[in-house]
Amino acid sequence: MARTTAASSADAEQACGLRERKKRATRQALQQAAVRLFLDRGMDAVTVEDICARAEVSPRTFFNYFTAKEEVLVPWDPESVASTARRILAQPAERSPLRVAHVALGEAIDAAMAAPIWRDQARLLRDHPEALRRIVLASRALESALADGLAQRLGRDRADRYVRLLAATAITAMRSSIQSWHEADPDTDLHDFLDEAFDLLGRGLPPG
Repeated sequence: MARTTAASSADAEQACGLRERKKRATRQALQQAAVRLFLDRGMDAVTVEDICARAEVSPRTFFNYFTAKEEVLVPWDPESVASTARRILAQPAERSPLRVAHVALGEAIDAAMAAPIWRDQARLLRDHPEALRRIVLASRALESALADGLAQRLGRDRADRYVRLLAATAITAMRSSIQSWHEADPDTDLHDFLDEAFDLLGRGLPPG
């Protein structure tokens, strides 16, 4: 009986892993289809139906992953968001909360840049700054995950004012860094902007 139970548990875990991989593959296929169409036709000329036709899925499937076509340009995925608390808790105990947030967001950026289309996503965001509004909206989930991880690490309630302020400030620093990077030379490193933003915060945001 024990072996049967163990085997069933392993099968369930494998099936769950397969489902997650399929979901990730579908999300990436939709992003790639959308980005290619945006580059070919221009963002305004592309509809959700066009994206679905290119990716060979239904509009219903599209809206299982995104709320609007512009959201395919969001540079981090649900897996990166979901792993935020774990990555915060795994950092060395001697790191300051601000440094912990800096490292966690830097890792989220690294995950985004690992995607094969991230350069095209960045190019489209440069060409369509109005789409940055989607980055702001999507960052709420990342901010919430960051607050959860910081609260656990600090042994505080998630509603604690310090935790909320630290998470909100860190996300604002990241958004400001992304916006500055979009306006800079394409060959610049996003991490340079992120490092500068957190360095300013660490020094108490001295007068410019």
